[in-house]
Amino acid sequence: MVNSRAVLLIPVSLLVDRPWTLAPSMPSNGALLCLSVFSTAIAFTIYFRLMQTLGSIGTTSQAYLCVPIGVGLGILFLAESLSPTALGGLVCVVAAVVAMTLPAQAKQAG
Repeated sequence: MVNSRAVLLIPVSLLVDRPWTLAPSMPSNGALLCLSVFSTAIAFTIYFRLMQTLGSIGTTSQAYLCVPIGVGLGILFLAESLSPTALGGLVCVVAAVVAMTLPAQAKQAG
C-alpha cells in the first residue's frame, strides 16, 4: 500500500530541496551512521529485553513515563513550578505504570 502523502511530497521535495546538489561532510556522515546503527541497535536491544521481561503491556506502559520525566526536567532545568493537581496527576501516572509492570508473583502475594 502506497502512502498518498509520500506520492505527493516526493516530487515536491526533489524539486525544492534538490538532494543531488548536497555534499554532506564526513563528520555528518559519521554522525548519521552512528545514530542509525548504534542508537537503533541499542534501542531495539532494550525494547526486546523489555518485551521479554515485562510483556507487551508493561513495555508499552513505559511510554506514559515521558510526561513525568518531561515535567521533572522542566522543574529541574527551567525552574518551572508544579501545581498540587499536576503533582497528583503525575503520582497517579507513575503509580499506574508501577502497577502495570509489577510481576505476577508480586501481585498475587499482595
